[in-house]
Amino acid sequence: MHHIKISDHRNDPAVRRLLVLAAEPASEQALETLLDECEGLEVLASTTASGDVTALAAYRHSDSYAICVEYLAVDPALQGQGLGSALLAGLRDTHQKNVWATTDDDAVGFYRALGCLVSPSAADPRWPEAQRYLCTLPCYPLLTSQPEEDPGYEAVGGELMRGLIAIAEPAEQWAKDFHRLRDQIADALGSTALAIEHTGSTSVPGLPSKPIIDIILLVPDANQEAFYVPALDSTGIILWHREPGWYGHRMLKPVAGSLLPEANIHVFSAGSPEYLRHLIFREHLKHNETDRLAYASVKRNAARALAASDGENGLVMDYNRIKEPFILDVHQRIFTR
Repeated sequence: MHHIKISDHRNDPAVRRLLVLAAEPASEQALETLLDECEGLEVLASTTASGDVTALAAYRHSDSYAICVEYLAVDPALQGQGLGSALLAGLRDTHQKNVWATTDDDAVGFYRALGCLVSPSAADPRWPEAQRYLCTLPCYPLLTSQPEEDPGYEAVGGELMRGLIAIAEPAEQWAKDFHRLRDQIADALGSTALAIEHTGSTSVPGLPSKPIIDIILLVPDANQEAFYVPALDSTGIILWHREPGWYGHRMLKPVAGSLLPEANIHVFSAGSPEYLRHLIFREHLKHNETDRLAYASVKRNAARALAASDGENGLVMDYNRIKEPFILDVHQRIFTR
């Protein structure tokens, strides 16, 4: 594998065929436009001994933690030999970043087999009828560390909320509440919403929780608030605070009186390590009864401890701090690859 420049391969029949496979341009002019786009991308290619290009991945660095693969294709005669997998794994391992891409039903199985986490995604305007998926290949060392810079916390719509931390028994309503919020967010954002995932304890059947729905919303760039905050604000979901130094995190909440379920909507950029942490942790708890029961006990004990010390003046961040040793222990076990 080595990098090539599309400007040196515009007339290479193999490269042109691969890009047609990857993007299905509708005409020769559309292919030329695609080649123009790829000249602005980095391209990792697999070649034969004689230099013929047999597979390629055209990509960009979307931020400090992630690479976005815009186009991936393998010569049909060589599919099933691991060329596509080698390109994506090579990008991850060389750059020590998560690798993400969107795809459709035809290719989502390939990404799952590679070890990607898969979330339903918004329709792509180029293929409006096709079901799309966001596929993210984790770089596991990123999941066991945190950014060293100051998060830069800034209150916007409200201050840190205080109150009595109360743990409720599992409720079927939580899944219904998530679906209602997901649909509202998806309708407001369209293709900007690359993934909308139910996370936190309310997303794990059988797990007690604070009755507040946690959602992770992935967008192309969380720091570009103009692309999602005004649209959500118009539906009654407001920007509550921002932490640009912590993976560009923004949190939004339904405004009082909106009639929407109580929720914390956490916005990150696609490829964010925090998104991967939450999804892997969620799936682990769904399938590991021992850790699920242990976590339920930790949560109840944390709520009791905070109620005893702070009563109705408790902060969720203090409740989370009490739970943190257990969570980090589980993370260390499930993120070590």
